[in-house]
Formats: sequence, C-alpha cells, structure tokens
Amino acid sequence: MLLLIFIATILFGLKNSASYLAVTQPKQGDYLVVEGWQTEDSLAQALNKFKGSTYQYLIATGGPDTRYINPEYKTYAERSAAFLLAQGLDARKLIVISAPASAQNRTFLSAVMVRDYLAKKNIAPISLDIFTQGVHAKRTHELYQMAFRDDDNIGIYSSVPANYDLKAWWKTSEGAKSVITEIVGLLWVKCCFNPGKPGSHQEKWGLVKNQSS
Repeated sequence: MLLLIFIATILFGLKNSASYLAVTQPKQGDYLVVEGWQTEDSLAQALNKFKGSTYQYLIATGGPDTRYINPEYKTYAERSAAFLLAQGLDARKLIVISAPASAQNRTFLSAVMVRDYLAKKNIAPISLDIFTQGVHAKRTHELYQMAFRDDDNIGIYSSVPANYDLKAWWKTSEGAKSVITEIVGLLWVKCCFNPGKPGSHQEKWGLVKNQSS
C-alpha cells in the first residue's frame, strides 16, 4: 500500500510538473527583462506583455550565439533586440545587456550583468520581472534570485508553449524533452550550483581565480 501511494504521488507530481516549472509570479516593477534565446513566438508574447503593462524599459539579455559560424548577431541579446524592434518596440525603451562568453551558468551570468547595470544606475531596491520561455521559468527565477539581493523584488513570467500543452506535456516529444530537461536543470541548481560570492571572479566567470597569479 505504501509503495502504491509513493508511486501515485510521484506520477501526480510528474503530471503537474510542467505547470510548476512554467511559473508566473510578476512584481510589476519598472523593468521587464527578456531572455534573448527564446523563440520568436515567445519573444512576441514578451513584447505584448510589455506593451500591455506599465514597465518603463525592456531589457534584452543573452550571451554569445554559438549556433552559427558567422551569426548575424553576436549575442542572443542583440538578436532578440533586433526582432523586438522590428515588431514595433520603441527603441527609447530598449536596453540591451549582452553577456560575455564564460564558464558560468548562462542564465545566472545574464542576471549578474543586469544586476550590475542597474547598480551602476544607483537603483535600489531593484524591482523587475523576467520573461522567459515556458518551463524554463522556475529555474530562471531561482537563478535571478541568487544573483540579486534579498530586498530586491524579482518576478517572473513564462510564455505559453506553442508546440505542446502544459497539462499534457508527456504526449509530445517537445514537451517531454523540455520538461525533463528543466526538472534535471532545476535539481542541479538547487543541490549543486555554486555561484560564488557577489562580485567575485567565480560569480562572473564560473572559475575560482588562481590566487598565485
């Protein structure tokens, strides 16, 4: 009986895991941070959210685009910014924050870059929302909260997946791949990810600096 209850609990959790991962908990601050690696459909949803809200600025983030030998845009931040501008975003409301190539977790490094940019503007406490793609939302939110201070308000939006239903994610290969990948990724963040101390070499580059150099 205990085994059956355990199995039923696991199956119930897996069935509802996509909705848990695709969390939406906005704070309605001045900034909407958009992860630049998203599909155009997801980026379009982010733009609609921006236009329909009271955000003052949209921040496009992302590191090097390594999918091509000679990419049109060097970073995902630049690529997404170009798409959003083409779709009608006011250039005066756009901030592009590209991240460098690094051994650090890409989402976390983007969060650090955004944090440092706003810190230079003497904005404190910081209140912003991140818009990311589907089931990546929970992990993105966790990583941004790690990068920012406890008194900063960090919210999150997830886009609606175009290729699968969150309530029946296991019925498509795209849904299964996305959800399983994010479950593993989130577990790694919670148990194993060491971002380093704020402002440290490790925080930005993912490597402990050699003290003897």
